[in-house]
Amino acid sequence: MRMATFAALTLCTVLCAADKKSPQGHGEDESVAITATLVSPEQLREDFATDFGNNYTVLEVRVAPKGDTPYLVHLDDFILRSESSGEHSGPFLVASQIAGAGALVVERTYGHKANVDSPRPIESTKVVMKDDAKADPALDALKKRMLSEKTVSEPVSGLLFFPLAKEKPKNLVLSYKTPQGKLRLSFK
Repeated sequence: MRMATFAALTLCTVLCAADKKSPQGHGEDESVAITATLVSPEQLREDFATDFGNNYTVLEVRVAPKGDTPYLVHLDDFILRSESSGEHSGPFLVASQIAGAGALVVERTYGHKANVDSPRPIESTKVVMKDDAKADPALDALKKRMLSEKTVSEPVSGLLFFPLAKEKPKNLVLSYKTPQGKLRLSFK
């Protein structure tokens, strides 16, 4: 009896771990609905055979226009912010910025917070230019999967890469500017 109970508990634990969903945020107004899902390094390795050095926060974003009016998806309207460090950035606009022959890598070192409400101060910034002889083999796959700027009438999905690394999902907020105002998506 004990062995059967142990086996059942083990199976439940494995099944619950397999059903773990990635953190997701959603926002909408009269013109558009936005859904963003955090992509894990494991999922990146599965899809692209690399996690890109774990240097990016990657979101799978779905943009669904409302009504009959065509909607312009503009990548500069997305801003990802860390509420713990205060760091924020827009997404990379083209795949070659992530997996091209050369890459500019910015590494920052942060100090300790002065108090709970203040962001961590930047202590140092190092910029390194990586110049490889050939492009990353993931470049073609990235070109197909990244969200692109275009006018749409139907829902579209794609990946957005932000140069924010090692951030906890609960600290991230995605802002998206629409014709009606700003949407703010928190990840749960």
